[in-house]
Amino acid sequence: MKRRQFILSASAAVGAAAGPFFHIRPAKADSGELVIVSWGGDYDDALRQFVCEPYQKQTGVRVRVDTPPENAKVKAMVESGNVIWDVLLTDVPAVSLLSSSNLLEPMDYDALDKKLVAAIPKELQLKNAIGQRIFSWNIVYNTNALPKAKHPESWADVWDGKKFAGGRSFNFSGGTSPQLEIALLADGVPMDKLYPLDVERAWRSMDKLRPLVAKWFVSHAEAIQLLANGEVAIASTVGARGISAKHNGAPIDVEYSQGKLGSDNWCVVKGSRNKKAALDFINFALDGQRQAEIAKKVPYGPSSANAFGFLSPQEAADLCTAPDNIKRQFWWNVDWWGTPGPDGKIPRESQAARYATWMAKG
Repeated sequence: MKRRQFILSASAAVGAAAGPFFHIRPAKADSGELVIVSWGGDYDDALRQFVCEPYQKQTGVRVRVDTPPENAKVKAMVESGNVIWDVLLTDVPAVSLLSSSNLLEPMDYDALDKKLVAAIPKELQLKNAIGQRIFSWNIVYNTNALPKAKHPESWADVWDGKKFAGGRSFNFSGGTSPQLEIALLADGVPMDKLYPLDVERAWRSMDKLRPLVAKWFVSHAEAIQLLANGEVAIASTVGARGISAKHNGAPIDVEYSQGKLGSDNWCVVKGSRNKKAALDFINFALDGQRQAEIAKKVPYGPSSANAFGFLSPQEAADLCTAPDNIKRQFWWNVDWWGTPGPDGKIPRESQAARYATWMAKG
C-alpha cells in the first residue's frame, strides 16, 4: 500500500470570515515552470481544475503536474543537483523518510498565511510539510447484505461473525503493514490508549479475524469491487473509495467510527529553483473553498476547517474530516511505526515480515 484527533468547529463562521478565496500576491517561478507531483487519478484532475489552472491564470506561473512522487526519484534529483520537481503531495511515511535523508526544504510557515495555517490541524503542521487531503481506513460495507440500520458500528462488530454475517476483506500485499490498531480496537482497547501498540495482543486478535476473511485484497480498488459484487459484506479499506462507489450507484456505505486517519501533505523538494512560487502555490491550495470544490469531486477529507463553510450538510456527511465524523476517529501514529525497536528494525518492516509469515501459515 503506497497510500495511506482534531475536532473541526465553527467551520461556517471561519469560512465566511476568510472570504470566498484567499488571494495571494503575484509570484513568478525563479526558473521555468512549477512542477507539482501527486498520485494521479481523479484527485489530480480536480487539483488541476481548482488549484493549478486558477493559480497559473492568477500569477502567470506555468504549472505542470507530474506523477508519482517516488522517494527514489527525489533522492536522485537532489544528489545530482538536477532538481526538476518543486512541490510533492505525499503521505506522512514518505515525508518522514525524505526528511530524515535531508531531501526536503523546511516548511517556511512565515511565508504562509497564518489564517490559512490556523485552519489546518496541528497534527498536520509538520517541520517539512503541511496537510492537504485526509484519508481514513474505515468499516466499508455492502448495504444489501447489511442495511444501514443494521450495519457494524465498531471493529468489535466486524470481528463478530454471528451478529454480522458475511465474508470480510482485509488488505494484504508484499511489504504491507497489518492493521494492528484495528485489531486492538476490536479487542476492546480505547482509541486514546492505542499507542504504543500492544503487538502481541494485536496478533492474538488477528488470529480471531482470520476465519472471517473471505478474501485478502491487494488494492483498494479490489476491495471496493468485492463489496460492490457482494463477494464480501465488509471490508477494511479507505472510506473515500467507498463513498466514490456509493455516489456512482454501488450498494456501499461507510462507517466512520474508529477510523484510522492519515494524510497527504505538501512539501518542497530540497534545492527547488522555485521555492517562492512553491510556497505561494501551497498557500493557494490551502484555501478552504478550493479544498471544498475538490472534495465535491473526489470525497477525500479537506484538511482545512474552512472548507466546511462551503459544503452542504449532505456533502460534508460523506467526508472523513466532517465535524461529526472526525471526532470518532484517531490519527495513525507514523512515529510509532517508524521508530526502531530493540531489534533495530522499525515496526513497518518487522510487522510486515511477520504478516507475510502469518499469512503463509494460514
